Amino acid sequence: MILDKRKISRTQFMFSVACFIQSSSLLTSFFTSITKQDSWIAVILGSIVSIPTLLIYSYIMKKFPDKNLIEINDMVFGPIIGKIFSIIYIWFFMTLSAINTKDLGEFVQKTILDNTPSIIIVGALLLLCSWTVRNGIEIVTRYSLLFTFIATTIVISTVFLTINQMEMDNFLPILQQPKMAYVRATHIISAIPFGELVVILMLNPNLDIEPKKRIKYLLYGFLIGGFTLLLVVFRDIAVLSKTIEIFLLPSYETLRLISVYSTLSRVEALFAISLIILMFFKISVLYYISVMGIAYLFKMKSYKPLVLSIGVIIIIYSFIVYPSIIAHMKSGSETAPFGWLVVESILPLITAIVAKIRKLPEQKKGMSS
Repeated sequence: MILDKRKISRTQFMFSVACFIQSSSLLTSFFTSITKQDSWIAVILGSIVSIPTLLIYSYIMKKFPDKNLIEINDMVFGPIIGKIFSIIYIWFFMTLSAINTKDLGEFVQKTILDNTPSIIIVGALLLLCSWTVRNGIEIVTRYSLLFTFIATTIVISTVFLTINQMEMDNFLPILQQPKMAYVRATHIISAIPFGELVVILMLNPNLDIEPKKRIKYLLYGFLIGGFTLLLVVFRDIAVLSKTIEIFLLPSYETLRLISVYSTLSRVEALFAISLIILMFFKISVLYYISVMGIAYLFKMKSYKPLVLSIGVIIIIYSFIVYPSIIAHMKSGSETAPFGWLVVESILPLITAIVAKIRKLPEQKKGMSS
């Protein structure tokens, strides 16, 4: 049963992965407050640690090329345990949707529309996302290349614009943080944003890519997104030095320091534009897979009747998921990565092991025949 028969090309998939990672540039304060001037090291370590998890995703995608995560759970664990796993995943997707919606709403309100109520901003955002989701995954991912290009161009441009503000001494001393600081930061980065790529398992049946080649485009997208995140952190450390740990939005503060003559100031608007575009993309993807997950869980014939109702739930959830952005930052650096680890790594690993032991899906096909 395929509720959305539209396909994603290899280019769309690769840049969707990159765009999804780039959207987390708002969340660098989760780990910069821990590793300070060594945060660039944590990004590299987090990228390396995330590779095995990506290989698990690739294995599952290869074994079940025409099934999404909800269908895979039913095949591997049966209708009861499989639904328990699926409910956990759907809760995770809905939570990520609400958190990212809240983050973007608060960012827009505090930096651009300070006199506009949050409900108006969030409502307008979700209404636009609902139109995208209703039209299917191909529409959701169609502009991923453009969004990635815009974000990458802005990051590279701002690196050059901040050269006069950079000091290489800001990276010193190296490796002077407590060992557990690097472990914590690496764990945070591997969970947020890299581990959140578990969402691609919901897009598996929509990929117009040979199963064996999916890992290649997944890794390409991962490298593009990871390199952009590393460049952002490197730039912010070079400009802000150890003060990077005190800012909730280090990138925004970095760009506020740019002033090239009188004709080029307020460059932080570039960061705002880039972030809004990327977060719109990420929320649309999370919104889409939340709707699809519920539709598949209840074996509905169409996902479209759920779109608006799920959107309303996400809006309500976004106002209660965290009392403030500070609470979110505290959770993101202390508790959330541990819960995310279960959903992003442990459950997929269990799925891969059980599928291997039960010789699925080959055994399933044999039984059907």
